This record gives sequence, C-alpha cells and structure tokens, in this order.
Amino acid sequence: MAKKFGKFLMTTAALGALAAGAYYYLQKKEALDDEIFDDDEDFDDFEDDLDDDDDTERKYVDLDLSKAADAAEAKADEFKEGLDAAKAEASEKVVGAVEDAAKATEAKVEEFFDDDDDNDGSLDAM
Repeated sequence: MAKKFGKFLMTTAALGALAAGAYYYLQKKEALDDEIFDDDEDFDDFEDDLDDDDDTERKYVDLDLSKAADAAEAKADEFKEGLDAAKAEASEKVVGAVEDAAKATEAKVEEFFDDDDDNDGSLDAM
C-alpha cells in the first residue's frame, strides 16, 4: 500500500508542477505579446510633414564630374611616374648588388685556384 501511495503522491506532484509551469508560461507569453504590440503603435501622422514642404522650393546643384575625373587622372599619372621611378631605383640597386657579388665571387674563385704549389714540388697541380 505504501508503494501505491508513493506513486500516487509523485504523480500528483509532477502533474501539479506541470500545471504550474504551463500557467506561468502562458502568463509571461501574454505579457510579452502585450509589450510587443505596445511598441508597434505609432501615432505620428506623416502627411502633415509633407504639406509643409510644398511652400518651399528645393534648389539643386549641378555636379561637374569632368573636373573630378581630370583630377583623378592626374593623380593616377603622378602615381604611375612615382612607381616607375621606384622600379628603376630598385632595379639599379639589384643590378649593382649582383655585380658586386659576382666580382667578389670571382676574386674568391681566382684566389682558390691560384697555383702557388709549383715551387714546393708536390703533385697537387697536375
């Protein structure tokens, strides 16, 4: 009998918790829905704003795009000239460095293969 009563008590507690959870969930859901609808209400009348603009005339400014295009083209040409100068300077530095390295390597190779061994009588030079 105690087992049946325990099962009945646990089932009743679970159903009560489920009912309380559903009740609180539905209460919060209604409150959220009410808040969402309150934010959507907008009582501004935008037609009044349109009527005020009819009295004044708008003035437009013509844009001269040819001047802007000429200025951009001049800057692009200046940039290209600077880039060409930088290329020439870099290539001169690289060529100079390669020539210096070649001369140094040539001097080291000549020094390495110098035949100073002819006087000592060894057969290394043969």
